[in-house]
Amino acid sequence: MMVLMNTRTRTNNQRLAELVDATGLSRAEALALFNAPLGPAGYSYEYWKGFFCDPASKRYKPLRDDLLTHAEKVFGKIVKRS
Repeated sequence: MMVLMNTRTRTNNQRLAELVDATGLSRAEALALFNAPLGPAGYSYEYWKGFFCDPASKRYKPLRDDLLTHAEKVFGKIVKRS
């Protein structure tokens, strides 16, 4: 069972990881769903992995608020069905 973190202390990146984990999808599958509505503006798998890295890592990419909102719409539907 997944334990949800307090929303006030979570970063956008942590919330994204939580959403993806809650869907049960692989990161690659989650990226495909995330990218589908974005069309040519979608993200590469290498860039996507940066959203899940430790903030101290050189590969870390901070997730913008608008992208978190998009992720919540895409993955929230899946989590609610589970």
